[in-house]
Amino acid sequence: MENTLPSDFTKKLAHILPENEHSSFLDSLQDPPITSIRYNFQKNVQVHQEKQSPVKWCKQGFYLSERPSFTEDPTFWAGSYYVQEASSMFLGKVIEHILPKKDICVLDLSAAPGGKSTHLISLISSGSLLVANEIIKNRADILEENLIRWGNSNYLITQTDSQVWGNLENFFDIIVVDAPCSGEGMFRKEPQAITEWSLDNVNLCASRQKRILADVLPALKAGGFLVYSTCTYNTQENEENLSWLTKNQALKSISIPFEKEWGIRETQHENIFAYRFFPHLLQGEGFFIACLQKLGNSLSNSKTKKNIFTPLPKKQIDILKNWISIPEKYQFYTYKNQIFLIQEHHSQLISQIATTAYIKHTSLQVGELKQNDFIPSHDLAMTSLVNQNIQRLELDYEQAMKYLRKQDFTIDTNLKGWCLMQYKGLNLGWAKILPNRINNYYPVHQRVRKQ
Repeated sequence: MENTLPSDFTKKLAHILPENEHSSFLDSLQDPPITSIRYNFQKNVQVHQEKQSPVKWCKQGFYLSERPSFTEDPTFWAGSYYVQEASSMFLGKVIEHILPKKDICVLDLSAAPGGKSTHLISLISSGSLLVANEIIKNRADILEENLIRWGNSNYLITQTDSQVWGNLENFFDIIVVDAPCSGEGMFRKEPQAITEWSLDNVNLCASRQKRILADVLPALKAGGFLVYSTCTYNTQENEENLSWLTKNQALKSISIPFEKEWGIRETQHENIFAYRFFPHLLQGEGFFIACLQKLGNSLSNSKTKKNIFTPLPKKQIDILKNWISIPEKYQFYTYKNQIFLIQEHHSQLISQIATTAYIKHTSLQVGELKQNDFIPSHDLAMTSLVNQNIQRLELDYEQAMKYLRKQDFTIDTNLKGWCLMQYKGLNLGWAKILPNRINNYYPVHQRVRKQ
């Protein structure tokens, strides 16, 4: 590995590591990548492997002794866990340290594929709102699938450039910027990152990161927190960018408590507290994270008077009550022929966001009514809000995989009509059981293609 690394990169090691660590760092890049997952404890979690060890800085995170075929595991498709690089799970420690004891609005600016978004939504209150943003369409599609699978009902997905968010002034309590970077921390996990690396690309990334930070900062409330992370090592894309930002904006760096035994390295650069992850010091890939707080007096943002959602008529609500256990403070609304179950203050926040950003998906979209026939959504199936009176059917492994592949399968049951398909007590999606066949309502674009 050492011989294949760009010489310009190895020369830069002096800026990030003591000389006596260069050899062990380079040796660590020859080790196989580590597989780790983060469990979704709001669901009926199944232990994935007998031999698993905890990620020290994330109570939901575990290392696996070997990498299985996740696509062939129905509990993965049920949202029981997320396959996530262990170093990036430290975001949870940062959020726990700064999280206010109130309902907040959070922006995950570059959210795909969804690791940080599913982590964030597990930490914030149910009354809080997560805005998961991804500008690239195919990545936004993956983000949508992962968030739906996770099963929460207090998020929306947007596809909007960073410069647009600045128009929504003083709106967010926390903004997470996992910035596009030169990917030095992925050299072990993704060898292609080595061939794509150059000093010119580092300069390009650093410049783009500055633009993103400057663009989005007006949307952060005074007193709010900006969490910045990359999967790269060089100081140009990390500490130097944040130092530049604090010199030009009213921000202060926040120190995050952690245990020294974890192997995380805290650095300080011109009053910037930063946390670095190196593969020769811990079980994880290269990662950088820091937190800044915006100074000044909090200003209220101007709220739009128009709510894009329309309350659902009582007659239709009565139909839906048979399907859905309605949480406190939630109400049914309609928008573009779809039915949503959301909190009233979220409907106002989403309406305001809609004046600025393109909204791709809002949860919880529960389905649609065709005359008096309700067609439940896959979103609803993945939550815990399905009424206990609704029929459920437990599938064995072969049946579950055929269901997820949208293949024909048979099952011996007396159940008829709409039914929630389950595997090991975890919801997979909807099916309609007819006298001579089963209509599979698993989303076509999400079907498992691997045989």
